[in-house]
Amino acid sequence: MLSPPPAAEVAAPALAQTVEIDAAIAPRTAAVTRSATQSRLLICSALLLLAVIAERWLLVSHLFPGDRWAAAVGMSHKSWPIWDITRIYQQVGRPLVAVGEVALMLAWLWRRAGRREIQGLFIVLLASVCCGVIKILCGPTPLWTVLDHHVGTNFPSGVVTFMTATVGYVAVVAWRHGRRLVPIALAFAILGSGPARILGAQHLISDVLGAYMLGLAWLLLAYVYLVTPARRGRTQAAWSMPSFETLD
Repeated sequence: MLSPPPAAEVAAPALAQTVEIDAAIAPRTAAVTRSATQSRLLICSALLLLAVIAERWLLVSHLFPGDRWAAAVGMSHKSWPIWDITRIYQQVGRPLVAVGEVALMLAWLWRRAGRREIQGLFIVLLASVCCGVIKILCGPTPLWTVLDHHVGTNFPSGVVTFMTATVGYVAVVAWRHGRRLVPIALAFAILGSGPARILGAQHLISDVLGAYMLGLAWLLLAYVYLVTPARRGRTQAAWSMPSFETLD
């Protein structure tokens, strides 16, 4: 009478088959997870853009909370360190200075990153284009037109939009390439741009809020582009979605 095969001999093929199935499913699962994350980011970007449009529409007939206070603070006297900081951010928005900043970003990306990262920079630069279009189409807000110190069109802040989208993009790329101090410093510069524009009497709170949302919307679009795998047999590897293990 034949004896049954040992349990180990029976389990080994089943275990090997399970491993093969898991190995085949893993890439598909990762692709589905990545696609779902990208979809959420695109939805967030679209919602931010809609929020900017909705805010500008509401400002036609409603006063944003804190805008009168911001106007008063902007006209008040300031100590020399604060005033100098506001002047620094003022220079960021000048056309020639902005062109130089973008040239430096392109040079750094060319040396430290790759072609796909350079293409992403042009995506975030569209935030500034979008900001200019909004200003041309909508003009200044009603409160801005009655202020004695108003100059030009105020909504949204071009400097804050540029800082959030473009400088934020450089910070993201630097973080993904192992840099830590530079992205943190750039993050503080981005966060300080809004208050500096208000203290410098250049913008209201509503202008800064709209600019942060507009810049972040385009930054999310550029990030989705970076994490999307390249097609048509391109050899350049696509970025992976960030994980908590990389945030050490």
